[in-house]
Amino acid sequence: MAVNLNPPIKQKLEPLLSQPYFRRNTEQIRPQRIKRKIKLGPKYIIISFLLIGGLFFFVQQAYLFLITWDRLEVDSVEIHCTKPGLKNSIQNIFNGKKLGNLLLLDIGRMQEIIKSYTWVKDVHVKKIFPSAVDIEITERVPIAIIKKDRFYLIDRDGILLQAVEQTENSGLPFITDSSGFKKDFEDKFELALSCLESLPSEHKHMIKTIDVSKYRCVSVKLDQNSPWLILGESDFSNKILEYMDKRPYFAKFGKLQSINMRFKDRFILTPDKNLSNKQTSLPEKEGS
Repeated sequence: MAVNLNPPIKQKLEPLLSQPYFRRNTEQIRPQRIKRKIKLGPKYIIISFLLIGGLFFFVQQAYLFLITWDRLEVDSVEIHCTKPGLKNSIQNIFNGKKLGNLLLLDIGRMQEIIKSYTWVKDVHVKKIFPSAVDIEITERVPIAIIKKDRFYLIDRDGILLQAVEQTENSGLPFITDSSGFKKDFEDKFELALSCLESLPSEHKHMIKTIDVSKYRCVSVKLDQNSPWLILGESDFSNKILEYMDKRPYFAKFGKLQSINMRFKDRFILTPDKNLSNKQTSLPEKEGS
């Protein structure tokens, strides 16, 4: 029997192609968790309720103990304030009064009472365990004396602090209005405040009087012998410093009632009424 020892390649591959073969799935097989249901018996449920109840009972008893503990009774109030009169007034509120337990102390109510004082701008109350209260007070600072029905100290927020007698040695500028600030008080005070705050701190002492009688116009007087400087509603600092630089030049015109500086590149000089009623106008400034 004849046997072909060298069959063609097709006959060699047929047996291989006809047999099934295994191919691994390219997608990763995700492991699946076996979910088991845990059943709690009545015993475990009762124990859980007892533990939770015991925890709440312990917290309640601890709270009742703390709010009735004598060591937490407030026995000292420390007030930090730079104004002795104000400090004494606030200290008198708490002297001889039982403030109770420190944990139950109403800080918000204390702050409301202290802020009712005109001189108090802000207050911070802090509890110091076991039995002290610390009060930090920020006082209002007067920036001027304003003339309404009488003279009052006033701070930058427009709060009238207290009535005072007019004195030349107060060290504060006077703010005046011909109508006694019967209307537009907020707008006029804000304009005067803008004038004051525009000056550097070393020059603020120069202003003695601020008049806001005219609509949106500030007039200032630097001293008893200086004329009124009519500045308008802006650029206050530069105009005042410019007047100071040119003061020897203005002295050539004699005693002046006012210098109108509202217009750019122009001064309008008004002689003192006791000397003349004539108004002198300079067409342009001298120098730059």
